Amino acid sequence: MNPLRKSVVVGVAAAMLVLASCSNQPSTPGSTGGAADKTLTIAETNPPQTFDPIQSSQIATMYAWQHLYNGLARVDAQGELQPDLATEWKASDDGLTYDFTLRDGVTFSDGSPLTADDVVFSFERLLTKGLPYSQSRFADLESVKAVDATHVQFKLKKPNAGFLLNVGSPFFIGSAILSKKFASSNDPKTTVLGTGPFKVQSYTPNQELVLVRNDKHWNKDALPDYGTLRIKYMPDQSAQVAALSSGQVDLIFPSAENAVQLEKNAKIKVESVKGTNTMRLNINSGRKPFDNPDVRRAISLSLDRDEIVQGAFLGKAEPSAQIPPSLPGALPLSELPHQTRDVAKAKELLAKAGYANGLKITLDHLAGYATYLDRFAQLVKSQLAEAGIEVVIEANQNSVWLDHQNNAKYDIMDNVYSFNGDPMTLLSPRPGRQGPTPAEVTAAMAKATAGSPEDYRSNLQALMKLENDLVFPDIAVAAPMSMIAFGERVSGAEPDPTLARQFLADVTVK
Repeated sequence: MNPLRKSVVVGVAAAMLVLASCSNQPSTPGSTGGAADKTLTIAETNPPQTFDPIQSSQIATMYAWQHLYNGLARVDAQGELQPDLATEWKASDDGLTYDFTLRDGVTFSDGSPLTADDVVFSFERLLTKGLPYSQSRFADLESVKAVDATHVQFKLKKPNAGFLLNVGSPFFIGSAILSKKFASSNDPKTTVLGTGPFKVQSYTPNQELVLVRNDKHWNKDALPDYGTLRIKYMPDQSAQVAALSSGQVDLIFPSAENAVQLEKNAKIKVESVKGTNTMRLNINSGRKPFDNPDVRRAISLSLDRDEIVQGAFLGKAEPSAQIPPSLPGALPLSELPHQTRDVAKAKELLAKAGYANGLKITLDHLAGYATYLDRFAQLVKSQLAEAGIEVVIEANQNSVWLDHQNNAKYDIMDNVYSFNGDPMTLLSPRPGRQGPTPAEVTAAMAKATAGSPEDYRSNLQALMKLENDLVFPDIAVAAPMSMIAFGERVSGAEPDPTLARQFLADVTVK
């Protein structure tokens, strides 16, 4: 598909969240009657840091945005661009100008109409107030203007083959459309007015978010068959399993071991699909000896990805490079350098780099995030030891781990990368998190970005081969499956491969 050349027709503040026009009262799990009386209760592990879609890089925070906002377009799980608030878009021949036609009849959840001014406001706000993480998705955006009430024009500083894919991010990273009038007089960090299928009824920080169906939504077919979505924040996964088993919640996102446990429960159904997230080892190439590509290659060659899939993920994953096998454009690991375990070769490279007697390094481990991550760290330690690399695991809480990541204060660290629409985000170095980007990587990235949309996939594949040869900026190891588990009150549900939460509007509740 060529989305550029076609026109498609088709931690939060402790105070209670201020509500944007919502009067429905939530019902209880298992309530009967009409659709408005039915409730879907789910458990999430981490509460949102903010409701502002330009102010967080944490995927768990984005889950809340996804129920409340829309973007102009959306990239689906197959990597294809689909209409959303825009029904069609056209690109100029030079790839510098994009014209979007807004969908007729779209309103925000308070009934106010969506206009081109809202789109302009949302993107100008991103460019002036967004986190660097959000702004980087639109680094080549020069300006956006309203042509008239239903047409918006974007101008780029230079061609960017991934521009539309970032506009269509299913996680709305910088691309969610806000109401200009509402956001100008309310704080989007704690107040929400969107065009999504749900609107906020109440939020108790760190405990519960209650959403109700937005009956003013422009697509009636996209509305849920239930009236209330109750999201309970439960950091302990064992407590989530207990709540699901007892009927206190209807659906959870289980870990691998909990999925194995729940599959034995006849009253619980577990559904899984191949996922698009990737388990990574970040390597600080700005610190010796990791500035030497041979040391990085030795680390990658020491890893037994099949053993990690079985040991860390209990078989509920698959070996993966930066672009996971479930996405278009993924390459077989056999075509990528240093992805197949070879301990003898790893030792040779270490000796060549001056470490014939081995070396000692520290793994910065994110403690308390997930049990699979704990098992992953132990497997990395034991596997690297076979090549003569002694690994000391330093377990850090989230705040310390983030500080080490963002300021490159680590040797190696475990991490999880999410797919957000544009595959380039899975290949891009993170500024400040490792050493300087090799010139050949910079050139390959520029070629892919400036190239035609038709060549984008093949250019990204060339970039992936180069990065795997240099083992920069990180090592991708596995792609976990996307899993959900639900009880008897749910009669139908299918997880999204990207871990996006929009699928919850399609869940059928008895």
